[in-house]
Amino acid sequence: MGIVRAPNLLITDDDRGFREALAEVFAARGFQTHLAKDGVEAVDVVRSQEIDVALFDYHMPRKTGLEAIVECRIAVSQLPCILLSGNLDDLIRQQAISAQVFSILSKPVSLPDITSTVREALEQRFPDADQIGKN
Repeated sequence: MGIVRAPNLLITDDDRGFREALAEVFAARGFQTHLAKDGVEAVDVVRSQEIDVALFDYHMPRKTGLEAIVECRIAVSQLPCILLSGNLDDLIRQQAISAQVFSILSKPVSLPDITSTVREALEQRFPDADQIGKN
């Protein structure tokens, strides 16, 4: 059986305005959003909440998005993680691939790109779910 509740999305970014704007966008599309200002908070959220998809900025204080993804995937191995960054180099891309990141998006990212990527990640995790976050 697929997901029967609002999908839980973790948004991790040290830019408060960006994470709150994304939270509004996804809440309007039927998501329950959880916010973290850095990788340390993100790991705590994943360990304490039932998160279905997670977005991570790469450059953050205390722990990079990639470091947080690795720790979160240890806690929840099937968690689809999406990495965002304004300056992605080949090394970061290679590390993201090694960490089995679902997708890598460059900032600035368009709303259609980020919303469709989150939907695709959710559909991959819950293939039997119907019409989740499609508004």
